[in-house]
Amino acid sequence: MESRISAGNVISAGERTRLERGVDGVVAVWARHWLASLNVLTGLFAALPLLAPWLMASGHPRLAEIIYLAYRFVCHQKPERSFFIFGHQIAYCQRDLAIYTGVFVLGLVYALVRRSLHPLSWRGAFLLTLPMAVDGTTQLVGLRESTWQLRVVTGVFFALAIVWFIYPRLELGFAEIRAVLARREQGCTGSGISAKEEACPGS
Repeated sequence: MESRISAGNVISAGERTRLERGVDGVVAVWARHWLASLNVLTGLFAALPLLAPWLMASGHPRLAEIIYLAYRFVCHQKPERSFFIFGHQIAYCQRDLAIYTGVFVLGLVYALVRRSLHPLSWRGAFLLTLPMAVDGTTQLVGLRESTWQLRVVTGVFFALAIVWFIYPRLELGFAEIRAVLARREQGCTGSGISAKEEACPGS
């Protein structure tokens, strides 16, 4: 009876070890490549609305409609506040174009300066966001009508606030995760076989 219990415990411990090792591996990959992954995702998100007009013009309206429908959840898609290419409206408005493409482009720029750029302060983020808030709010309540130039400029400022405020903080957080995983790996490598099997999930 005792041998059965101990054997069962060994199996479950081995399963936990494999699970922990797998989780550590996934976390380590994401911690090392989070910026590249995020840039790919933001690039795709920014590019699809620009693809929709081309699909319409090239005779693929059903594929284009899928993109228009999907982005309707994040943008009002008003024609008078949107750009047109290939004779068709892109799938998000002028301001969203500036925000999403701005986040993508600035994410690429951040990859070049990530080791030297310090996070933007709350005050700095507020000041960069304020122009869009004023422009959008005064237009929303009917005090004035914005222009495409203002929508684009304020959208770029907002994108700058997002990248400058969030990305360096993400880098600091993932750097801590990488350091923890590195210390754990070093501890497992430097320990004895019995201690390694007992305490190191990555073994």
